[in-house]
Formats: sequence, structure tokens, C-alpha cells
Amino acid sequence: MNQGQRFDKTRQYPRHPCAHRNGGYHMNLDDETKLKSIIGSVMKQIGSKMAKGDFNLATISKPIVLTHPLSSIECLCFDYYYHEYLNIAATTYDPLKRMQLVATASIASIHKTQSILKTSAPIDCVIGETCQKMHKDGSQFYAEFIKTDPPTALFQIYGPNNQWKITGVDEVHAEISPTFTVIQGKNPRAKSLKFNDGKEYIIQVPNMIIEGVLVGDRILNFQGSYKIICPKDKLQAIITFSYKYVGKVSKLKNKLTFWSQNEQILSDLVNVQINKLISMDEDDDDDEQVFTLSSGSGSWLSYIQFDDEVLWRIDDQFSPWFEPKHLIPSDSTFRLDRKYMLLNQNDLAQESRNQIEEQDGKDQKLRKQKKK
Repeated sequence: MNQGQRFDKTRQYPRHPCAHRNGGYHMNLDDETKLKSIIGSVMKQIGSKMAKGDFNLATISKPIVLTHPLSSIECLCFDYYYHEYLNIAATTYDPLKRMQLVATASIASIHKTQSILKTSAPIDCVIGETCQKMHKDGSQFYAEFIKTDPPTALFQIYGPNNQWKITGVDEVHAEISPTFTVIQGKNPRAKSLKFNDGKEYIIQVPNMIIEGVLVGDRILNFQGSYKIICPKDKLQAIITFSYKYVGKVSKLKNKLTFWSQNEQILSDLVNVQINKLISMDEDDDDDEQVFTLSSGSGSWLSYIQFDDEVLWRIDDQFSPWFEPKHLIPSDSTFRLDRKYMLLNQNDLAQESRNQIEEQDGKDQKLRKQKKK
């Protein structure tokens, strides 16, 4: 953790090993022989859904060769992989410093799931599937998958000694363009972070985009902006990404004054403005009256600094989550297909997954019948 390190504008800070030369996460940096061998059958499934007017890829069954032996709800704990910043935030009563730390924890973590999955997708969960993780600092993570269309899960994260708590709903929407070249993903549900002093932070989820799905460099980026709001302190952090997507061509539209018109802009840069809300119309963001208390910048694949103090770098070392000794039978770690995948027995894993999905389909039909 780099708290107290002075930001040096002339220094080249380390970047993620999978950072593309033009910015963004380079997903197909590794060999993709397996993907190319089954791409035809995957495109057939996608085409069938699109013909019915359904563009949500998140509901498509994914073959074993495309998946990582981690479930989708397991990946949720990576959204706050750098949660140790929240431990520090819980001990400070300076509202501005706390918001800086909350924003840092959020921005720094958005690369982590892809860093682990690489070119793969997580295992699709079935209704009632759960996940539990622990951290050496005493933090605990719980999640349960509750809906298949759109894929939806509930999750909670408790900080050490209940210093803070995150609750949220992960609702996955992933749409592919008609040309099969671009995938855009979003989760419209904001998270709630509460500290033990009663202050709550509403944290929106940034929108993801993947270009070069079939041909060329497959690059993951985040686009637009998202907000973190503390109503009690009347503070608002606005995190803006340098990447812009326009029509069929992606380009970096430098309309923001905080990036120079003369320099080449990486697509993974971020700019952060922490504002004091003077007045706020809940129905109209344009009516907000604010003044800026703090400015931050960096890259979600390199570093984050606020007011010339570096708070996070990509080469910082943090301890991972792990499974506790005692888990309930519905936990993702007990999935049979996952166990076969870890043994590199993909044929048995695919057979097991087919059985799991078939049983899940029967269970869903029974639920619908009981609701009638």
C-alpha cells in the first residue's frame, strides 16, 4: 500500500502485464486454440438468441473449454479485492480522506476478475448456489445466486470486527453487437457500503466494453463514468474513464480539459473529482450545485493518486480471499464439473455440467408451476 508516496508526474509507473499498448486489458494475449476450435457452435447459440430478439449473452450456456473453474458468484469477491483500503477508511473520520480511500478501493479492484479469468468466462451458477470466502484480516464474503434471467446474485462483505459492510445485487447484462465484434456489459444495481459510524456510501458499477471479440486484439475497457455518493457528508466522487466508444469505430474523444489535446491518451486512464454537494435535486443531476474538494487521476491498470499522493499501484501486494474450513453443501467449491476441470478432465466436466444444467432446468419448471 502506497499511502504517503509523493506522485511524480515525470515517472513511468508500472502497468499491468496484460495492459495493451494503447490502453485497456488485452484479453487474448495468450493462445486461444481452444476457443477457435468451438467458435462455430458458440456463434450458432448467439445467432439463435438474437433471432428471437434476445441480445443478453449472460444467459447463454458456455462450454467447458470457454470457462474458468471459478463460479460467477466467486468472482464477486474480487470487486473488492483491495478492501484493505476500507479498513483504513473505517479508522479515519476525515470525510474527504475516507472518500479518497473508498474510491481507490473501487477503482483498483475493477481489473482483478479479468486478471484471474483471462480469456475465460466464469462458471454459470444455478439457483440456490452459494459462495463463502474469508480473508486473513477477518473479513468475510457471502453470496447466493437467485435468478437466471438476467443472472442475479445477492452478496454481502463484512469487514474485520464489523468495521464496514457491503451489500449488493449483481445483475448481469451482456449484449453483443449485430456484427459480433463488440460486447457491452453492465450491472444497473448500485452497492451499499456502510461504516460502523453509520455513514453510507452508494457505489455505482462502471460499464464494461470488449472490442475485437472475433478478430484482432480483444480489448476490455470501461466507459463513461460512475459515482460514489455519501449522502450524510454530502460528498460525491465522479470517476470518469478516458475510453469512448462511438458507433462502429472506437476512439478516444478528448473533450475533457483534464487530458491534454496534444498527448496520446491510453484508454484505461481515469479522472476523479470529489465534490461537495451544496444542493441536490434527486430527480435532476443537472441541478446539482457543487464545488470540488479533491482531484485524482491515474489508470485502473497502473496507479491511483489524489492531490499528488499515490494511494495504489498495480504492483502493490495484497492477500487473497480463501475458502473457510466449513462450507455448506450448496457452495460453488462442491460443483462436480469444477472438480473435474481442476483435474483437467474436461470431457467429464462437460458431462457433469450438462447434468447440472438439465437438473436446474427441471427445478425452474417446478418453481414456475408452483407459482401458478
